[in-house]
Amino acid sequence: MNYSTDVAIVGGGPVGSLLAVLLRDMDVDVVVIERDLEPYQLPRAIVMDDEIQRLFHQHGMGAQISQMTTALPGADFVDTEGNKILGVDIPPTGSQGLPPVVCHYQPDLDAMVQAQAESRGSIFLRGRRAETLEVHPDRVILTLDDESTVESRWLVGCDGASSWTRRTMGLSLEDLRFDQQWLVVDVELHENHEVTLPLVLQQVCDPRRPVTFVPGHARYRRWEFQIQPGEDVDDLLEPDGLWSLLDGWLTPDDAKIIRSAAYRFHAVVAPLMQSGPVFLAGDSGHQMPPFLGQGLNSGSRDAANLAWKLAFVHHGRARERLLETYSLERVPHVRSTVEHAADLGRLIDQLAGRESHGLDHDSGYGGERPQPLFEAGLVVPGHRRVGRPLPYQRDIYDSLRAGGASFVIATTDQSCVIPDALLPWASRIVEVDGDVIDNSYAAIIRPDGYVAAVAQDRYEFETVSAQLKEWL
Repeated sequence: MNYSTDVAIVGGGPVGSLLAVLLRDMDVDVVVIERDLEPYQLPRAIVMDDEIQRLFHQHGMGAQISQMTTALPGADFVDTEGNKILGVDIPPTGSQGLPPVVCHYQPDLDAMVQAQAESRGSIFLRGRRAETLEVHPDRVILTLDDESTVESRWLVGCDGASSWTRRTMGLSLEDLRFDQQWLVVDVELHENHEVTLPLVLQQVCDPRRPVTFVPGHARYRRWEFQIQPGEDVDDLLEPDGLWSLLDGWLTPDDAKIIRSAAYRFHAVVAPLMQSGPVFLAGDSGHQMPPFLGQGLNSGSRDAANLAWKLAFVHHGRARERLLETYSLERVPHVRSTVEHAADLGRLIDQLAGRESHGLDHDSGYGGERPQPLFEAGLVVPGHRRVGRPLPYQRDIYDSLRAGGASFVIATTDQSCVIPDALLPWASRIVEVDGDVIDNSYAAIIRPDGYVAAVAQDRYEFETVSAQLKEWL
């Protein structure tokens, strides 16, 4: 059978399915090629930040996310006795009006997002694999293992760390030089368990074996154990080996093991996440150690960044050149995130007294290390809010949702009007309190909620709007 669509997505995991939801909400047709018949049934990602929660809320999945998550109250580095070395108490509400970090059980999340994507009209071709790819100036043609074809204007590879899409397109991964072997164990506590475990995420800086503990959602808990030189991984993965690692935390009387796996935690980033009409998103374009909890969050940012740009070009609202901003924005942003995650892993070893990496505490939880932002692409730098998500304002986000894929102007001036340079792309003006935009005249908010520009007066507003128009 032959399929024709606007966007083909290789990989129907959480990033591919979320991208499908966003595109369908913007009236872009989608076909998803997914090798598995059912959503993956074992947990992998475990935390979600408030920016990605807000994305789910904005696209009508807020109730589901609220039901399937548990707020994380803190994250600490501790010594072998459990004494706090450094860390952060996480407030109940963050800048997006939601808990800053929540834990989830990924199989439930995956199933929900896939169902949402299908309910909005995405076509899922399950149990299929992509075999060949033809790239033409105006279309991409995929041939699948059942000899069916999918013809699309664009293709997005959301097909994981071993990405067929990335390898087929000859896109490379840059190694950021972090390589450690860890063993991950997920358990489900028995309903009548009596064990007492920490309520906060802990990085246990044990000189004998660093350990990560994550409280998880509902009765799920996770441990990550650093594998030591000379250890037999196969022996550790046997039931006796696993319960030996968990000794001191809990016993088989308290929980059942639902997943165990050995991983090489590494840090890699694709220097280019686009080649013509083909894009990478999620693990196909970047992989990082899990200490910062940003793997799936970063993939979700990829989806949010790319979706509205594809929609703009598809509907004739912008030139194809706009799509070049995807790599310009996402690669430096995710590189910074990967580097931070790797440094956090190094800091665990350093605080355990195993090896000094010359890191200060700013690389840890609650540190002052700057958050990444967009400094190139569809932004006009020069103000601290530019290149970052705007703190949640209901009127603005309601306008973003109501406008589909459109810019929104936040202003402190009742007489403000949309400049001619932005008229084809900006749908609404929302008057806000001055502190929202640092008492500036106006801020231009992109469809993904990021601040594209801030102007101090009407003249600068016209100037930055003209600069943005160059990409549009």
